Order: sequence, then structure tokens, then C-alpha cells
Amino acid sequence: MSIKKPSNLRRMSIAACLLATTLLLTTNVLAKMNAKRGIQIEANTKLNHPLATGTYRALIIGNNDYLDPENLWAPLKTAVSDSRSVASVLTNDYGFTDVTLLENASRRDILLALRNLTDRVQPNDSVLLYYAGHGFLDEDNNKGYWVPVDAVGTDHTTFVRNSTIRDELSIIAERAKHTLLLSDSCFSGTLLRDGNRGAVDKDDSYSYYEKIAQKRSAQIIAAGGIEYVDDDYRSSGHSPFTYFLLSELTLNNNPILTATELGANVSKAVANNVNQVPESGVLYGAGDELGEFLFIKVNIDTTSKANETVVEIKVQQPQSTREVRDVEKDPEPKPEKLSDAMVPMPTL
Repeated sequence: MSIKKPSNLRRMSIAACLLATTLLLTTNVLAKMNAKRGIQIEANTKLNHPLATGTYRALIIGNNDYLDPENLWAPLKTAVSDSRSVASVLTNDYGFTDVTLLENASRRDILLALRNLTDRVQPNDSVLLYYAGHGFLDEDNNKGYWVPVDAVGTDHTTFVRNSTIRDELSIIAERAKHTLLLSDSCFSGTLLRDGNRGAVDKDDSYSYYEKIAQKRSAQIIAAGGIEYVDDDYRSSGHSPFTYFLLSELTLNNNPILTATELGANVSKAVANNVNQVPESGVLYGAGDELGEFLFIKVNIDTTSKANETVVEIKVQQPQSTREVRDVEKDPEPKPEKLSDAMVPMPTL
């Protein structure tokens, strides 16, 4: 019995089909990986100010779509929109030129992004880290954690420990001039319980800003202390903490806003409206010298927006808070609806 060998043309056709299939599969895999790992936002305008001697960098993390097989971590409603709005304000209004937006991040994604950020930091840089998502407090040892989207129940090995976050931020603080963590999760105050600056006298003189700009800073603004925090403030599409954070940054008319001023204003606004008190302080042991992270306002033509990539995200119906609650506790009262005279700040 003889077997007819395929012709050269047929061989080429088969090879071409295999190559096309391989390229298609590779493209799909890379697309999914890029959507998972984050978005690099490139700003068209660089901050030009004598006090901004380095690059303004930010890593922004927002987690909505939790995949917990034990169903302990419900999806959130506003963490992704919070992170996108924060990235937009920093890029368009405050001259941040190195901004990475990480959405629905796994534990590995968060740790890799922190390491990549650390590798890019240069002397005199100002580095901001923002996290919105679930948080967890182990009451047996009083240790706090960030909860990534691939967390499994109360398995601590699938969380990101506060001690790990502090270690990475300490390395960044050693290399940069100014470091600021904004943590919008439950129990985020455990990150700063060992260090606090207290009240700082207000001084608007340029010489004061020159002085604090030259001193190293390692600061934290947390959405709450050792407490639960809400997810959606009055159907605004933002958590209470990020709602008032964005309000302060957007409506700020001063050319320079310090992190201490920002933290104090946000804390007052949140505490006046919900049962939650944000806290501010320093990153303990990171070499803080009573300097200040400075938000320097820039004027950017609205016709030349930052080149941002928009990612489609399917959001499931979440529960209303960024934590895991005891089901036997009384549910929290629903927030009152806005009247016609009380319109929430639009999502940026």
C-alpha cells in the first residue's frame, strides 16, 4: 500500500495555518496578561516647578472582581472607578508623569508592581501608592492585610501583609525624596499605628515649602483606623474616603497642597458625613524627616488629555462594604438618598 506524500504547496498551506493560529493564541494571551497586569498612563505635560526636582510617580491599585471560591470576599462596586479617577486627577492636575494603574490585581500582580516601581525610583522623586479594595485584620495577632482578588477565604498566605507593604515602601522611601501611601480599605490604619505626626501649623510662605520640600518624608493617609469602611458613598460611584479625596484634589485652588493638609481635610469631611474616621501619620522606621509630599497644581489644556487606555471590566453586584462582616451582626443602615440640592461629585 503506497502513501501519497503531501505536495509542497499543501505543506506551506498547513504551515501558514499553524503559524496564524499560534499568533492568534499568543495575541489573545498577551492581551489578557496586559489587561490583568495594568495600564501605563503617559502624561503629555511634565510638572515644571522649582520645588519639583524629581519625577512624580504613582502606582494605583483598584480591586473590584474578587474570585474567592469560599465566597467570603464579595465583589466591590467602586474600587476600580476610584482608582481610575485618582489616576486621572494626578496625571491631569498634578503633573504625575509615571503612573501605573493596576485593576483587579492578584497577590503576585501587586508584589511585582511594587518591585517594578521600586526599581524605577530615583533620588528626589515623589512616589505615591494608592490602594482600594478589601482589607483584613487578624484579631488574634492584630496584623492587617490587603486582600487581592485571588485571595482564598481567611488563608493569610493569599493576602498581602502590611509588613510586606511597609518593607517595600521603606525601600522606596530610602531612594525617593517623598513617599505617600493612600490606603482605602478596612483596617488600613494598622499601617500607621506606630507613628504619628500630630497637628502641624499652617504656613503658606514659599520659604516654608522650600524647607519641607528638601526634607525626606514617608507619609500615610488611611481611610480608617481599625474599623470597617464603606464602599459606595451616596451612589456617587466612589467610597467616602476617595470621594472627599478627589473633592479636595479637584477643588483645590492653592498652587501647593501638602499631604498633611490633604489628610486633615479629608478626615474632617469623611467624619462629618459617615461613621468612619480617616487617619494620617508617618511610615514608621522609614526615615521620615518631617518633610512633606507636595501636590503642585498645574494648568493643563483640556484639549490635550493624557493618553489613557480604557479597559472594559464586568462588575458583579457587590456587598456595600470593603471588608468581611460577621453575618450575625446587625446590618448597617442604608445611606440616605441625596436631595435635589445634594448632587454627588461626578466621576472623573
